[in-house]
Amino acid sequence: MPKLCVALDTDKDTALRILDRLSDYPLVFKVGHRLFIPEGRSIVERIKVKGFELFLDLKFHDIPNTVALAVKAAEELGVDYLTLHSLGGKEMLERASSEAKAVKLLGVSILTSHDEGYLGFLRTRFRSIRDMVLYLARVSLDAGLQGVVCSGEEVGELKESLGRDFEVVVPGIRLRKENSQDQKRVLTPKEALRRGADMLVMGREILGSPRPEAVVEEVLRDISHYERT
Repeated sequence: MPKLCVALDTDKDTALRILDRLSDYPLVFKVGHRLFIPEGRSIVERIKVKGFELFLDLKFHDIPNTVALAVKAAEELGVDYLTLHSLGGKEMLERASSEAKAVKLLGVSILTSHDEGYLGFLRTRFRSIRDMVLYLARVSLDAGLQGVVCSGEEVGELKESLGRDFEVVVPGIRLRKENSQDQKRVLTPKEALRRGADMLVMGREILGSPRPEAVVEEVLRDISHYERT
């Protein structure tokens, strides 16, 4: 069944308030640089003790040995999902995979803040974002990763083209597309689910809502409806 992930890209007090208010829902909580750098292990433990799955989104991209050690450290923290930049290369991804036991490694392809203009910056031979995402996803899965992170626009093609069982995590989910903010490639929950997303990542619309429970319940209804159809 697809999952809803709440991105805690906020301060400690807000994060703890959201955790308390959403404690009765089946959610994954994502911790990125904003929260992990000041709070570290303590925020991880606060999330895990409540029984939630933890998604540590630090997008490692370094020399293979350094990333392998980072994966080992994440295992010791009890992290459930961990991101790596697929652009780090095959050797880095394989070394990371060799250290993963319980943690699921997710390859980050192209950030949803990028559009086709990013290809010009990279001066790559790829003619479209979709082509590059497909290539990076294939490299990630061949290296032993359990899933990929990509825009909802690429989900269907990845599922169809790669022909294997893997998880696709889609950030930049918005209840309404006009709330895209700094994201360039966004989808609504229903659109992402129809294309085959396994995890929907939402942050600002939940964190900034006076009734975060209502936003979560709306998305969970979409997930439940999708599972029944």
